[in-house]
Amino acid sequence: MTSEKVPKTWKTRGIYNTYLDAFEIKKLLLTNDETGKLEVKIRRCGPDGVRFKIKTYFPESKNEKKQTDTKTKSSRN
Repeated sequence: MTSEKVPKTWKTRGIYNTYLDAFEIKKLLLTNDETGKLEVKIRRCGPDGVRFKIKTYFPESKNEKKQTDTKTKSSRN
């Protein structure tokens, strides 16, 4: 069986004029995350890459439980 990989959906959290401003927000977001699953990255944006964008990704919880057949199959002995 092969499972297809689903691409991550990143959300833009803000755009800042300096890297230091963006880094402070990134640090704040990571310290407030209690689960440890939050991913944060800083990317350049704007004309000539002079501004900085914070993007976050939090994996969606998969509440899919494997369904088992509750009916028992009769076995022949």
